[in-house]
Formats: sequence, structure tokens, C-alpha cells
Amino acid sequence: MQITHILEELAFDMGELPREAIEAAITKRKAMTPHLLQILNDAVERIDEIIENDNYQGHLYAMYLLAQYREPAAYPLILKLISFPGEIPHVILGDVLTEDLSRILASVCDGDILPIQHLIENPLINEYVRAAGQSSLITLVGCGLLPRKSILSYFRSLMTELLERRRSHVWDNLISCCCDLYPNEILDTIISVFDEGLVDSEFITNEDVRNILKKNQEDHLFKLFQDAELIEDTVTEMEKWLSSSAF
Repeated sequence: MQITHILEELAFDMGELPREAIEAAITKRKAMTPHLLQILNDAVERIDEIIENDNYQGHLYAMYLLAQYREPAAYPLILKLISFPGEIPHVILGDVLTEDLSRILASVCDGDILPIQHLIENPLINEYVRAAGQSSLITLVGCGLLPRKSILSYFRSLMTELLERRRSHVWDNLISCCCDLYPNEILDTIISVFDEGLVDSEFITNEDVRNILKKNQEDHLFKLFQDAELIEDTVTEMEKWLSSSAF
């Protein structure tokens, strides 16, 4: 399949999975990479058009394919795309924002987490984007690409000094991420966050955290290491979205 044909097949939602085009894109990684990067760059430059045309999905396929390629050049472009204010990230990503963005970021960051940390700490960024940044660090720990203790230490810094002191999903997800890492070393800090009223008790409670710590640490972390995964197969990822009708 020619590159132009692949790009045409991936551009718009036609109601069925363009499996042949995706498989061809995976096979032609070297040739496809500059075209996919250009799609992301164009999406940033033409964000108003992306918002208006909800049938367009080229930027989403580009994100998944470049994540599967482990293409670090996609990293700054994705960061720009998800840093638009307000609800724009949700409009252009849909449920990908909350379900897979974290794994996409983990797949393209090439070990450089500083831009993700800047994303997490920026109060002007959409709260669900910031939460995805937090979750990407969990994915990296689970995949053995970051040490657990260093991320727990960073999460402690978020709670004590780096995050704004107002309730949001950023706080809710942060506590959940701490629980993924078995946060016995930072329990006191977590308790203080609950005491400040920064966490929505309908999302997670102090008792939930304590129940995690009643489990065997090794068993709990084994599940994290077993379940964490980067973007490995765009076909499988897109089949998931098509079957759920959420893409």
C-alpha cells in the first residue's frame, strides 16, 4: 500500500477499522514517521479545524503509531497538542485522554520525564491531562523504566510544595497513583493531604489507602509490573476503541 493511500485511510472515521492501512503503516515505519510527525504538527497549527471536524482522526492514529514506534520526536508535538487550554484536549482526544494518553506519553518520552513533570505542575493545563502525566510515570515504573522510590519522592514533592492547594482531579489521581506504588514511605504526607480536604472522598478515601497498605507489598507491586504496558500494537488498541464505540 502506498504512503498516500495509507494516510488517506487513516485520516477520517469511516465506521470501520482501517486494518490494512494500520498494518502497512507499522511495516513502513521509517517512511511513515515524517508524515505522522507532520500530521501532529499540522494538528497543533490547525487546532480550530480539528475541533470543528469531529470525523477527523488522523492525529489520533499518528499518536498511537508513533507511540508504537517509540518515536521521541513525537514527544514535544504531543505535549503541544495536549497543552491547549480548557476542554480542548478532551474535544480532540475523546476518551483517549483518560484511557491511553498516559501510555502514549510513556511510550514516546525516551526516559526524559522532565517535560511530563512540567505538565503535571502547570495549573493552566487541563486537569485530566495533568493526571495522565502522573499516570505515565506509573506506567514507566511498572515497565521497569523508572525506579519506584524516585517517583514516590517526586509525588511527595507534588503534595508538599509543587501543586496548587485547591481540590481537583489532579489530587484525586495523584493519591491513586501513590497507591499503585504501595506508598508506605509517604503515608504521613498522604494523610495530611486528606486532612486539608484536597481529595474527593467519592474518588478515593484515606481508608482506601490504608487498605492498600494492608496487602503484601511484593504481591501488590507484582501486579503493577504485570499489568503496566506501553503502546505495543496499534491494531489492538484501535480494535478496543471501535468495539467500545468510544473512539
